[in-house]
Amino acid sequence: MNFLFFLLTWGVGCNGFSPLVPGTIQPGLRTQICGVGGVCFPLQVAAGCCASILRAQAEAFGASKSGQENDALSAGSVRGGRSWQVLAQRVFQNDDRPIILYDGICNLCNGGVNFMLDWDSPNEERGNFRFAALQSDVGRALLQRGGKEPDDCSSIVLALEDGNTYHKGEAVLRIGQGLGRGTALDPAAPILSSIAKAVVPVFLRDGLYDYIAKNRYVWFGESNECRLWDDRFDERFVGDLEP
Repeated sequence: MNFLFFLLTWGVGCNGFSPLVPGTIQPGLRTQICGVGGVCFPLQVAAGCCASILRAQAEAFGASKSGQENDALSAGSVRGGRSWQVLAQRVFQNDDRPIILYDGICNLCNGGVNFMLDWDSPNEERGNFRFAALQSDVGRALLQRGGKEPDDCSSIVLALEDGNTYHKGEAVLRIGQGLGRGTALDPAAPILSSIAKAVVPVFLRDGLYDYIAKNRYVWFGESNECRLWDDRFDERFVGDLEP
């Protein structure tokens, strides 16, 4: 069984809050989403994790765009006409930490992010990983860098500075190898993830992943609220880069 994927799904408790660290996030740090075109708290925008912003972007720049604009996106641009190649390179210029791309409107995925924040050096400003939503400009650029369609939200993605990109079970296990520092999961998570990576066949990992991913909205629903991150975690989220 994919040990880390079990841990990530376990972290979905309480509508996306990790139940493993009681009191880590207080209810007051959770807020109803802003409406399409509305204004969110600055911290939500800076963190890039407000589900309503992502949904509004998807609506504004997805089905509602003209065929010509969609052709431009497919041809190699992200929103605003910027080249995805340039954006994918810039995001690693000053920070070489791997970036985890997650579905910003999926309760399961947001729960996994919460879990990783709580168990990746939670008492330090910098963890081993950064995060960006698949629906964001950075997410779309890194998807294209990895040979995927910019609107592909079917899998978690781990993007490295060296240009390598990992998906599905491989991404989950590689993330597991970097989790646990400064927590009770060190060194259990890295060791168990390495063992699973060595002994569990790829087809089993990806088969389990695909089955859960296909049903994630039905089983866990979509997120209608955002987590307002405290100051410790702002630095771990990749916001939109200035042109």
